[in-house]
Amino acid sequence: MLHVAVCEDDSSLLANIKDKVQNYFKEKNIMAMLETYDRSDLLKYDIQEGKYFDLVLSDIEMPDTDGMKLAEQVRSCLPDAIIIFVTAYLKYAVDAYELDIFRYIPKSSLDEKLPRALEDVVKRMQSQADQSYLIQTATKIEKIMHKQIIYIQKDGKNAMFSPRTNFRAVGLIMMTILF
Repeated sequence: MLHVAVCEDDSSLLANIKDKVQNYFKEKNIMAMLETYDRSDLLKYDIQEGKYFDLVLSDIEMPDTDGMKLAEQVRSCLPDAIIIFVTAYLKYAVDAYELDIFRYIPKSSLDEKLPRALEDVVKRMQSQADQSYLIQTATKIEKIMHKQIIYIQKDGKNAMFSPRTNFRAVGLIMMTILF
């Protein structure tokens, strides 16, 4: 199942993007859990608190936290998340490239470019599916890329994961998973 966040401060556009994303995944028979945010700071706080997303679609110019700062936060907490900017402002395209943004979709081209971008997201996610380990607990889901794991230590019926980098995962070192 894909976990998707859509962040847009314009409520009518937020609903439009949500509908387009939901319809795309429904047509392709892809299970996706979609959450919408009309305030970027709320998405930022959710991510900081451990909420997991595979895909984040975000506007750039928003009150509170702008999309560029939001993308930096997403990268620091969810380094493997795919980020797509949906914006009316093309002046940020070069800076977005530095943040490893997957796509940059002008709002005026949403109908044409969003389905293509989602198709490419699905292809990337499918190619990475065999390269990650998904851990689900009662309160959250963590996705650990195989390349990030140094070792897994067995402790009775539990396993303890040791990540290569310190990506929001100080708790992962201590996290045990029941087999």
